[in-house]
Amino acid sequence: MPFVKAGDLNIHYIEQGIGEPVALVHGNTSSSVWWEYTFARMQGAPYRLIAPDLRGRGETEGPSDKWTVEMLAEDLWRLFQALGLEAAHLVGHSLGSNVVLQFAIEHKDAVKSLLLLNPGWVAGDMPAAIGDEARVRAMVADKSMLRTALRGIAALHPDDDNWKRLEEASLRQRDEASIRGPAALMAWNIVDWLPTLAGIPTTVARGAGDLYISTEDVAMRAVNGIPGATYEVIPNATHSPNVENPDAWVALLRRHLEAAG
Repeated sequence: MPFVKAGDLNIHYIEQGIGEPVALVHGNTSSSVWWEYTFARMQGAPYRLIAPDLRGRGETEGPSDKWTVEMLAEDLWRLFQALGLEAAHLVGHSLGSNVVLQFAIEHKDAVKSLLLLNPGWVAGDMPAAIGDEARVRAMVADKSMLRTALRGIAALHPDDDNWKRLEEASLRQRDEASIRGPAALMAWNIVDWLPTLAGIPTTVARGAGDLYISTEDVAMRAVNGIPGATYEVIPNATHSPNVENPDAWVALLRRHLEAAG
């Protein structure tokens, strides 16, 4: 398992292939493990896939009690520097979409394209019920509640051994990062900056059945804000098409990368 020192973190990441770099950034209650289905279906493709564990998640080591979306984007930039990446295609799932958008706003020249999978809110308008700190603290105290929440973001994934692996990876999330998350996400507002991303080939995609986080209205906020962005719906998936319907997801990813050039 490769690690690289980047700022105050020892970042764990998984990597596959050679060619155009593609950085895949996981969602809030997940880790790089959630990209393994994607890696398996991209074997032999002319891309260098890199999927890090974000601060406070997976195997990445370092402080995680004060994180913000801006901090996660800075961590990604430091990972680029540590790995010698001048530019890459950026793929984000859920929270990962927030991270790559923030990264693109700050480091536009380092972004070849953007693919936002089931993005969250971009205007600081996350519903308070979803970000309720008391609810999050309850899940931290009772991991069975977190397991239930995880099923809700990948409802169409079979309850099998593969699911247990995804669940185990998610449960490594540090409690302090979980507790800090709601306030950080509710404070994040970049809607007025989205027009500055003009010229970056951008695709926004969502699972057709996601009625909880990335509803069509939420996804279209990003589509309408980024000049030239396109929108696609992935069937037979809810909030996590990358693990619920990975064949359709990877077909979309390949189309996006080929069109971006």
